[in-house]
Amino acid sequence: MAESKHSVVVMTANSNTGTAVVSQLCEAFADKVNVRAVVRKMGRAEDIEEMPIEIVTGDIMQRHMLGPVFADIKAAYFAVPNEKDRVTKTKAFFDACIEHGIEHGIILSLLGADEPATEAQSQFAEIEAYAKAVAGKPVKLPVGDKGKVKFKYTILRCAPFYQNFFANLPTIAEGHLYLPLAAMKLGHVDMDDAAKCVATILSNPGEHADKTYTLIGEYQAGNMLASTIAMKAGIHCSFETVPDEVVSEAYTTLGMSSWATNNAVAMYRWFREGHGIVESNDIETITGSKPRKFGKFVAETLKPLLNEM
Repeated sequence: MAESKHSVVVMTANSNTGTAVVSQLCEAFADKVNVRAVVRKMGRAEDIEEMPIEIVTGDIMQRHMLGPVFADIKAAYFAVPNEKDRVTKTKAFFDACIEHGIEHGIILSLLGADEPATEAQSQFAEIEAYAKAVAGKPVKLPVGDKGKVKFKYTILRCAPFYQNFFANLPTIAEGHLYLPLAAMKLGHVDMDDAAKCVATILSNPGEHADKTYTLIGEYQAGNMLASTIAMKAGIHCSFETVPDEVVSEAYTTLGMSSWATNNAVAMYRWFREGHGIVESNDIETITGSKPRKFGKFVAETLKPLLNEM
């Protein structure tokens, strides 16, 4: 007899990680889960509207809207927004899980949240602490509620994504990779690997209850990053370390907010100061597959984009 499927929520499903998680669920776990994708406005669902999923509108800060969003859901993923108020919104997500009977909540956190040195890491440290504080609280079931079903979390501490190199494409196309790394190594990971981890956990959340994982693709110094880009994209690319201010100006020119820019540059500074090298990497533990290498990302994702420039 076939195992019955359970229902999961991805919120917000039109975010970068949300869309990637929905895609992974449809591709690898359609036989195990029914997917409810939550967007704030239906007009923002273009990238997922053709997928075999249920799409609903909802806003984590609009509590009166959340009943239909979380009805009959076993596990939920919340894409923590890259916004100043993300601590408030993520706490609201955990509270909503408990209020609406969601047994398991999953988030992506940030590498270094266990020993925060930057504003972003401090925010995620607060988020992680809240998840652990509410773990074990009874969730409110619509029927037969005897307080026996307890809330559980899974936290995935991520290194920065390979996809951040999209911001460097203009200078890479000119043969230069400018980063404020000096001679130190950057730890990073493919966003699709992070999404695959989330999807795997959503498909079988019980195995990952109240666990914190670390997700890293690989560590590379600036010259190795440039060499990999040159070899896999078939172009000339040389690395040059630059002051933080140069990167800040470039990101601002691309339209990134000053708050997001400061966080991104602070993360580079953290690596430049020798932090972020950890031995644990749980991608294979969760998914059964080794993490995608940066070179493969360059060949399959960056190279086509460079060819169009």
